[in-house]
Amino acid sequence: MSAVRGEGQYRGPIQIQSNALAALEAIDMSVAEEVMREGCVTGDRINGLVDGISGSWYIKFDTFTPAAERGLPVTRVISRMTLQQILARAVGDDAILNDSHVVDFIDDGNKVTAILEDGRKFEGDLLVGADGIWSKVRKVLFGQSEATYSEYTCYTGIADFVPPDIDTVGYRVFLGHKQYFVSSDVGAGKMQWYAFHKEPAGGTDPENGKKKRLLEIFNGWCDNVVDLINATDEEAILRRDIYDRPPTFNWGKGRVTLLGDSVHAMQPNLGQGGCMAIEDGYQLAVELEKSWQESAKSGTPMDIVSSLRRYEKERILRVSVIHGLARMAAIMATTYRPYLGVGLGPLSFLTKLRIPHPGRVGGRFFIKYGMPLMLSWVLGGNSTKLEGRPLSCRLSDKANDQLRRWFEDDDALEQAMGGEWYLLPTSSGDSQPIRLIRDEKKSLSIGSRSDPSNSTASLALPLPQISENHATITCKNKAFYVTDNGSEHGTWITDNEGRRYRVPPNFPVRFHPSDAIEFGSDKKAVFRVKVLSTLPYESARGGPQILQAA
Repeated sequence: MSAVRGEGQYRGPIQIQSNALAALEAIDMSVAEEVMREGCVTGDRINGLVDGISGSWYIKFDTFTPAAERGLPVTRVISRMTLQQILARAVGDDAILNDSHVVDFIDDGNKVTAILEDGRKFEGDLLVGADGIWSKVRKVLFGQSEATYSEYTCYTGIADFVPPDIDTVGYRVFLGHKQYFVSSDVGAGKMQWYAFHKEPAGGTDPENGKKKRLLEIFNGWCDNVVDLINATDEEAILRRDIYDRPPTFNWGKGRVTLLGDSVHAMQPNLGQGGCMAIEDGYQLAVELEKSWQESAKSGTPMDIVSSLRRYEKERILRVSVIHGLARMAAIMATTYRPYLGVGLGPLSFLTKLRIPHPGRVGGRFFIKYGMPLMLSWVLGGNSTKLEGRPLSCRLSDKANDQLRRWFEDDDALEQAMGGEWYLLPTSSGDSQPIRLIRDEKKSLSIGSRSDPSNSTASLALPLPQISENHATITCKNKAFYVTDNGSEHGTWITDNEGRRYRVPPNFPVRFHPSDAIEFGSDKKAVFRVKVLSTLPYESARGGPQILQAA
């Protein structure tokens, strides 16, 4: 048990999706209640795929509706150590032996003798190899076989970090070419993330070099990625190569079978590895219970072998399909190209034309209509086999009334974002960060000198291309707008896709997080829009004082 030996504290939280929570309810309701009480709900918010560079939504996933429609608990994440300690208490300390590695076994047809690494032997009616991707039990059963390297290494970390959209977004997958990044709320003011990068297996980093390398790999990516890496301590970052094992139709022999990663280790892209193991455990218990009842009724010995084969038969198809879906998700995440020219070497200049890549357009269409069906089957496809579990939802598992609107309207999702809006100077000079206030009765004036009629909400930029009354920033319906007041050199916006355009005079134009606003055209007064739950890093380190536009 890794909870007992301490491994869980390094691997971070684990996602327990609706299908696995329902299986836990069917196994032991009190255990399921404790797991759900200790976990952080993520399935009641927006989840999905975004472009890694711009941060724009590509596809949003609805994991709440499939659970609610089938009367299932909503997806949660929970600390591995907490989960394992709950399970350990449920089975009892007397059932757990630490430092006990099974390296061999003998099945004589009537019993199984497990042989430990230290030479000790234990007898039982059956042996279940649940010893992970490098399973010794599997090796003895079927001989040596190599796991399949995914061609990706994975960095992972946990940070004390609260993004401004924490109440509306559960997890995101940031897509890129031959690399991608996953972030998830794990509760208690912490975020967990995974960074995947295509490279040969066996790579290492110099001491205290993981964070530096990640910032190089994801240089130029959106703030959601870079800020999270920056907020993570070096010692909290781990690295491991990602392997899986191809599906097999032979899980066991005689009185021995396999469960979980030992037989169907899968890539983490669907978050279903641990969930499949929980489903395995439920089905194995069901088949053994049936065999015991038949034995009690007939007065004959339990048919252990037949019950194990039934368990395997019930699980093989579903596990194989989800294993394949996990591989497909990895391929989709890493072959993503937003524009023509990405990843084409000498033809990379085509990216400047901003021509959407055909694969991006076709992929969005496929995911939009295929993902709801896939999620419904993955999350709810096993629910009909859960005997004795009532089809009911929890009153506490309630999504925001605006969830459906957020799925359809990116602007509404942005308006629901918490945190504070800032204008952070990116050009040289003495400009200070400006905090914007969501108050429709107040505005911020920008000019070459302070506005005497609005001195508490004016920004003076004494620069050659700044007009005396250059521009005004206002708020309406929780969104911010900039109006150019007919300035000589104009006001410019560069959006998160890299498109630069001039703000028409005397007409309010909405701006968004990550946009860059230029007052004048000489690049001497450029501010980046940023939304934070805390003060910018410079201020936290005792840097420039924040000016409040109020």
